[in-house]
Amino acid sequence: MKRIPLAEYAAKRHAGTAEKLGMSQGSLSKAIREGRSIFVTVSDDGSLSALEEKPFPGQKRRSASSQCANDKPAGSAASGADVPVNPSSSRLAKELAPPEALG
Repeated sequence: MKRIPLAEYAAKRHAGTAEKLGMSQGSLSKAIREGRSIFVTVSDDGSLSALEEKPFPGQKRRSASSQCANDKPAGSAASGADVPVNPSSSRLAKELAPPEALG
């Protein structure tokens, strides 16, 4: 048995691979385009099966197109110092106003 990444196995033969796996060519292309971690297993008798590896809940899959320097949710305690906070316009106006205008 051989275990091959789907994108590598299906290179330039999406329609045939999709048919052998019992899926549409469009869904196979989308899975490859999205960078899903799918592996094709070729049995000794030539039959194919596919298995997707997914991260355990709470862990994010990292792909080249979706990598981000700060993947912490905004507003979480862990990201508090990293989230920029802009003053409100009324507060900013008070800070910029001359002292005699406030009085």
